[in-house]
Amino acid sequence: MKDRKRVTIRDVANECGIALSTVSNALAGKPHVSEETRAQVKEAAERLGYRASAVARALRMQRSFTIGVLIADVTNPAFPDFVRGVEDVAMREKCNLLLCNTDGEEEKQIWHMRALLDSQVDGMVLISQHTDTPRVRELLDSGTPFVLVQRRTARHQDDYVGSDNVGGITQAVEHLAGFGHRRIGFVRGPLGSSTAAERLEAYKAAVRRLKLDRSPDLVFNGDYNLPTGYDAGLHLLSLPERPTAIMASNDLNAMGVIEAAMELGIEVPSDLSVVGLDDIQLASFRRIDLTTIHLQKRAMGAAAAEMLMKRIRNRRPSPAREQIFPTGLVVRGTTARAAQVASSRKRKKLAV
Repeated sequence: MKDRKRVTIRDVANECGIALSTVSNALAGKPHVSEETRAQVKEAAERLGYRASAVARALRMQRSFTIGVLIADVTNPAFPDFVRGVEDVAMREKCNLLLCNTDGEEEKQIWHMRALLDSQVDGMVLISQHTDTPRVRELLDSGTPFVLVQRRTARHQDDYVGSDNVGGITQAVEHLAGFGHRRIGFVRGPLGSSTAAERLEAYKAAVRRLKLDRSPDLVFNGDYNLPTGYDAGLHLLSLPERPTAIMASNDLNAMGVIEAAMELGIEVPSDLSVVGLDDIQLASFRRIDLTTIHLQKRAMGAAAAEMLMKRIRNRRPSPAREQIFPTGLVVRGTTARAAQVASSRKRKKLAV
């Protein structure tokens, strides 16, 4: 079978009987082309099957029209929504995405960042990545625009999109306290994460303000995955005085806690209330029905991409920008009144 010849912009110009430059301006959306001519050019281009050369476009605009996106864990179901938000904007801007998984490891992150910079991407969106080590900062400060999502450093002023961690955690602790829980465990995220630190401090502040049990034994240091939640559950639920509720730093942690509770014969929510964070799709499934803090993940990804596009278009120095998205507690079936409070009320009712 004979190879079909690629349709060029010259073919479109010949079909329309107009100058090559006019066709180029019409396809580029330049304002000084009449609507009649623009419509004629677009109709001919579609009929002939013309597709603009990405290479020619890149050379003309001095851009690669490619954005690098780094995520910490490709298996974490929270991350796809962030990426979809970035993709929404990238498609509108006719940009390609290069997706890189770093497993939360600095070495892998540095390797991917170097590869992206060598590929001359227009910019990068870093979701839950290392931001403050010398080698990472050297790459971030190389001149390519970037936006951080869900992790940053107080030492540097960077474009940042994040969630209201304080508001979300405070609301969750207040919800549990309202159910009579006085001893609430907390599963902390990675030690190097600013988001994990914010969530821990919000938990401590809420516990202190509500005069709940502030024992350091109630905090378990871990990561954002199922095994951490499982280990945290086994540890916290084996304490001499176990918590009646556990607040997890993400939904995977919370599901791991629930798995540990089941293994120990502790029922959720009658014996133990559990709250997650992220509101991944699985959290709403009837068999899981997890009470959790909702994050506007797709909207956050889109906001980061919009912020990045502004940096790409305007390279002049300007102050770092920040956008914080509100969170909201979604109450489902894994939280209930504390067991000791429920039994006490039952005893009073029987006495009457």
